[in-house]
Amino acid sequence: MVDDRTTVTFRSLAELQPFPRVITIGTFDGVHRGHQWLLRSAADRARDLDIESLAITFEPLPAMVLRPDRFPGRLCGADEKVRRIAACDVNAIAVLGFSRDFSEMTAEAFLTEVAAHAHPVEMLVGEAFALGRDRAGTTVVLAEIADRLGFGFTPMPRLLDGDTVISSSAIRQAVMSGDVAKTRRLLGRPFRLSGPVIHGAHLGRTIGFPTANVEPASSIVAPADGIYASRSWLPGESTPRLSMTYVGQRPTVNRGARLIETHLLDFDGDLYGRELRVDLMARIRDDAHFDSLDELVSQLHRDERSTRSLLGGMTPPAAERTPAGDISPRGLELER
Repeated sequence: MVDDRTTVTFRSLAELQPFPRVITIGTFDGVHRGHQWLLRSAADRARDLDIESLAITFEPLPAMVLRPDRFPGRLCGADEKVRRIAACDVNAIAVLGFSRDFSEMTAEAFLTEVAAHAHPVEMLVGEAFALGRDRAGTTVVLAEIADRLGFGFTPMPRLLDGDTVISSSAIRQAVMSGDVAKTRRLLGRPFRLSGPVIHGAHLGRTIGFPTANVEPASSIVAPADGIYASRSWLPGESTPRLSMTYVGQRPTVNRGARLIETHLLDFDGDLYGRELRVDLMARIRDDAHFDSLDELVSQLHRDERSTRSLLGGMTPPAAERTPAGDISPRGLELER
């Protein structure tokens, strides 16, 4: 019987031991609901066959390498992606380095290497999946290659939310347009901004709304400007705090730099240098210019009341109650 108590992460196919496996391959940016369904399907199939399951993914994301000028940003960082894949019950994850040279490999050459090291019995991918040079390895082509290499191949139908195909691209668009409800539905959880708290202009404290300026990785997709009702996870705390988060350029005080500032409700403490995880739960309003600080403060009080009203009746599902650092229900062993 396969021991599935831990998920082991490898950095190359050559590190894999020669076990038969059910495999799945994908970029898995955000590990959204569609990804989760595919990953759990592979894990379930492996358990049915009493063999291991393996998820193969790539870092950096291919789009970051091949079209950086057109890529709006990723939905979560690489480490969080690995943790969320592990939470889908696969036995092992292979995180393969992606480069322009790697992108020139044909689908047949890549799957031949996968077969030599991963010993697949069956491979599951999304029905729109393609790999290899110029994405020539469509599911039709991959099925033919798999047949020649002697393992099964199953293209899985894409998951829908109404008429919308759940995809990382659709979620990025929802994030950038400020559609928090759609983002949360497709992703299966709130969109999260994480980063160290840095020093800002300290204006918020002087007007009664001290804020934590969060600096997410520059590779993360930027949400639309505006005011959001949010939940914030502090290091060492198991319950999120109510908060409201501002994204924008602070037009009232003529600050040009785009900022992400979070005001934690009913909190008084020093957060500088600490890691803050902010889940965007609802978008309250657009960014706006006010003629005076008094007008701004009055609006912020209204925003606070809206935040308390929205979040007071919004209970997160169980999957949202655990911060990303503790997401796996099993042990997680990284970089064996």
